Amino acid sequence: MLRGTLTRYRWRNTAIAGGLAVAGAILVLLYVASYRNDVQKGAGLVNVYVASHDIPEGTDGASVAGGYLKKESVLRRNVVDGAISSPSQIATLAASGTILAGEQVTVRQFHPAAEQGVLANISGNQRAMTIPGDGNQLLSNVVVDGDHVDVLANIPYTVRPPGNSAAAAQGDFRRVASRIILRDLLVLRSPGSAQSGAFNGTTNTSITLALTDSQAQKLLFAVKNGDWWLVLRPVARPADSPDSVETIESVLADGIAQSGIEQLTGGFGPGSIGSGN
Repeated sequence: MLRGTLTRYRWRNTAIAGGLAVAGAILVLLYVASYRNDVQKGAGLVNVYVASHDIPEGTDGASVAGGYLKKESVLRRNVVDGAISSPSQIATLAASGTILAGEQVTVRQFHPAAEQGVLANISGNQRAMTIPGDGNQLLSNVVVDGDHVDVLANIPYTVRPPGNSAAAAQGDFRRVASRIILRDLLVLRSPGSAQSGAFNGTTNTSITLALTDSQAQKLLFAVKNGDWWLVLRPVARPADSPDSVETIESVLADGIAQSGIEQLTGGFGPGSIGSGN
């Protein structure tokens, strides 16, 4: 009796193990078949358009379609996202950057043709402003398109003493102050650009800067009411000093001892220093 029970128990375990082995084998076969189908699907060849030679930035889509494209067959899994299936997809666009020979051409490499040139670099509240000046003011032969500059201004102004003070009897005091009024402006077209050059038939040159609408107001004020200069910012780790204003007092008195100030002012102290105007 005991022997028969053991035999049935062993037979049942053997049947279960065999069933699990068969199920496992079936699952493995299904996985291999699915994997093979995926590989074969990804290995299928499809036609894409690639650049037959370098496509310069700004080239219009019609020109690209007419002489810069060629068809090539690539593995389906190697097709780049956004790759064009027809040149008509870029017919009304322009290249937003240089596309190298052999690259797959995608819609993402183009933008609306109206956004070429200066317009490609400004948006929102940004504006493009062209100002004339001499070569030294504009850093001619130094600054290039894509550089960043600050604007240094020297502005005359008037101080009116209180009405009943002794100084008021002498009238208003003319003063001059210098400071950086704008920082980190993008140069859209430098004085050396082909589009720049003589301004209104004069020997002066011009520069085009990207700035906000409020910055444009400040720059116009400096151009029309004082002296100004562009200063070139570094490319590597640019930083700004604390904001400050330079006047005749700070220029002449900063950094010298009290004895030097007394000598400078004839003993009257820093308050006696004037602009000379």
